Amino acid sequence: MQHKEATARININKLLEEAGWRFFAEAKCPANIQLEAKVAITTQDLDTPW
Repeated sequence: MQHKEATARININKLLEEAGWRFFAEAKCPANIQLEAKVAITTQDLDTPW
């Protein structure tokens, strides 16, 4: 079951990126999605283990 959920999340992320959604600032383009009000998350935050 976990494999199906992970695969679905990856597919959803790809579709969102193809639609122009940016979760993180890239080059000269700022992020255009805010996950929570007044919360900034970086890719480094996601890569850091708990």
